[in-house]
Amino acid sequence: MATKQGSIVEKRKNLSATSTQRKEKSQKASKTYSKVNDVISNTTISEKKNTVFCSLSVVSLGRTNFAMSNMWSEMYCRCSTRDLSYGVLCTWGLFMPARGLLKVVKVWEQCLTSIASSCIFTKTQPFGFACLHVYHVSTMFENDRHFSHLSTLEREMTFRTEMGLYYSYYKTLIDAPTFSDGFHQITHDNLTEYPSVINTLQRFNLYPEVVTGFLYRVMNWLGWATKECWQVERGQGLPPVTSCEGLGEPAYFYLEMVWLCAGFTVILIFLYGVFLSGSVAGGLLAVVCFFYNHSECTRVQWTPPLRESFAYPFCLLQMMCVSVCLRQRESSLSVKPSPVIQLLTVSGSTWLCLILWQFSQFVIATQTIALTAMFIFGGCIFLLWGSYWITFCSSQLGVLQAAISLFGNELLITSILTCLIASVLFVMLTLEPALSQFSCLPRALMLVSLTLLGTVTLKTRLSHALGNKDDGHIINILKSKLTGYRDFHTLLYTCYPEFDFLPTETVWKLTETLLLPAVVLALVAVARYWLANFLSESYLASYIEPEILYNVLQLGAFTVMAGLVMRLKLFFTPQLCIVVSLLASRRYFRFLQTDKVHWAILAVLISGMSVRGIRNISEQRNILGEYSNVPFEELLIWVKSETSPNAVFAGPMPIMANLLLSTRRPVVNHPHYENAGLRERTKKVYSVFSRKSPQEVFRILSHLQVEYVVLEESWCFRESRNGCSMVELWDVEDPANANNPAVCPQLFVRSPAPFHRVFANEAYVVLRLHSQYVELKPLKAYKL
Repeated sequence: MATKQGSIVEKRKNLSATSTQRKEKSQKASKTYSKVNDVISNTTISEKKNTVFCSLSVVSLGRTNFAMSNMWSEMYCRCSTRDLSYGVLCTWGLFMPARGLLKVVKVWEQCLTSIASSCIFTKTQPFGFACLHVYHVSTMFENDRHFSHLSTLEREMTFRTEMGLYYSYYKTLIDAPTFSDGFHQITHDNLTEYPSVINTLQRFNLYPEVVTGFLYRVMNWLGWATKECWQVERGQGLPPVTSCEGLGEPAYFYLEMVWLCAGFTVILIFLYGVFLSGSVAGGLLAVVCFFYNHSECTRVQWTPPLRESFAYPFCLLQMMCVSVCLRQRESSLSVKPSPVIQLLTVSGSTWLCLILWQFSQFVIATQTIALTAMFIFGGCIFLLWGSYWITFCSSQLGVLQAAISLFGNELLITSILTCLIASVLFVMLTLEPALSQFSCLPRALMLVSLTLLGTVTLKTRLSHALGNKDDGHIINILKSKLTGYRDFHTLLYTCYPEFDFLPTETVWKLTETLLLPAVVLALVAVARYWLANFLSESYLASYIEPEILYNVLQLGAFTVMAGLVMRLKLFFTPQLCIVVSLLASRRYFRFLQTDKVHWAILAVLISGMSVRGIRNISEQRNILGEYSNVPFEELLIWVKSETSPNAVFAGPMPIMANLLLSTRRPVVNHPHYENAGLRERTKKVYSVFSRKSPQEVFRILSHLQVEYVVLEESWCFRESRNGCSMVELWDVEDPANANNPAVCPQLFVRSPAPFHRVFANEAYVVLRLHSQYVELKPLKAYKL
């Protein structure tokens, strides 16, 4: 559960830091190589921060030998040829006067006209876009934290909540004597949910860490992993720290894998746009929209270790493979593969999608609904029998492979996706032929009703038979969105903005960059094309492209998901970027007289997008920060030095993830909230934030075999205007004690018996539970 961060005491200077301050900080560090003791001069990490992103079309023109030298001088570009990343970082004149902007529109028109049939562009530019995105997200991550000048402990501290949990298993794999020993440790883990032994690979989708850990060991074995180290003077009375960077540094190697996935995402968005539009310009338009709306499309630059960072490109790949399977017409830019290849690609991408992220199942579930709806109503409009069964059977195979790879993950086995697939398979193979005698609409309604009934029945029975309630909180969250339902676990989610409804601010941002209006225009153009051909030919089937219809339905599903849960806009916004590529398709704009008119309109559109889009990029790249959390660092150092390696800890979920990562102490709760047993365990730990008596809290924690409990000041004294403080959550869950004083302030300030204070600083308190404590009740009852 990546958003349960509480109030983190971190001294950040995100908007006030200047290049001079960053340079002064960097000059405090004297670099030394790990194998050589010679001191070398330090280089500033922020020397590149003043560069601004160039328009992607200009990059394309530069690489396809167009005469752009005059444009560079007019637009004040300063491009470096030292490497590809620097070469694509230049400005194309956002802040030019009106006359200059008109020149840009003309250049866009020439650009789009020239590249429309360029095969070289299709083959080479996706990798240029990938390098550009890798540079973009990696430098933003560095600028936000000054990561290169942090010690190993500080770097681990930046991975809060689920990020620290996932990274801890990567650390286990690379620190173990052998890879097989590390793999055994994560599949027989007794530190994460002490005293239980769990298979973390089954529970937490840890294949990214397994693959990354294996590759890191291989790189070290081959001697390719090197690193550069130096000493950093932190000032303010803090001791100096040693900092290293390079592929030989575990954190940097891990992050490089994340950035590669981010680059792969942009490649797929470009190819997806080319595929849907049948034009290279469509891929370019999709990528431009992705960069211009970057903050609404991804958060990989702020939270690299989250599952979505690894899984999302494979979700895109899966959706693209399905679209290829559905395509019935031939294209000059793509050839439909054989059924065997379709089966392998869809099943393989589905498998990868599901084993990398527990929430990928919602993508496949909405996809299954969309394809089934197309199939059910296909008798009325068009026939998709072959394509449907290939994609459907491929998805089934991918789900089966994922369930096996995740050691029978019950969250997946009892999911809506699995039950939906089984229900659809049963209805279509057994009942659908018997209903063929009915007319189109009654038949379709009956098939839909039977499928829904079968899915709900199977889901209920299967969950009851296995005694699994892991996804119960998801149903409760949806219930809370539509009704006034509230409980402790639901409020833990919905009190955070990421799980609130999609704010109007997001809609406004997407409108400012003209992305939403452009998508509406694309959908209107497609609908007009279909309707016009239907009215003229009276046969709609030959003019509705199944792959386009599927992507429109998928966009509709993502819109509903993002509207209910803001965090899911990470599916919604990139899909908008992909669908907008249809504006570059000549098929839907044949009413325009010539190609030049079409490209001119696109040039005006992209130029209009750039007004706000490049400003968005500039704002992102101007975020500068300096990570520092001295109180938390003191806590971790104390735990490592003053407690036994077998000491068991409990406390707020974000803190427990970092304790597990940096100290390797057993914990009883953690931030991965997608397990019913863990939710109940965390609820018991969070009794320290309730209004129960200290003695009752002690008994609850003792039953969990907790030896130390960690309290954070903000969790004990935080006030909330919307009823989301921890004590207010407990008032909903435990109304019987609503009039009692909160126990956490008492424990934080006084630590009443039977708790004993063993550590305290300005932000954290650690209390020890004495195992010798026994409560003796009086033999007689006295009236007080």
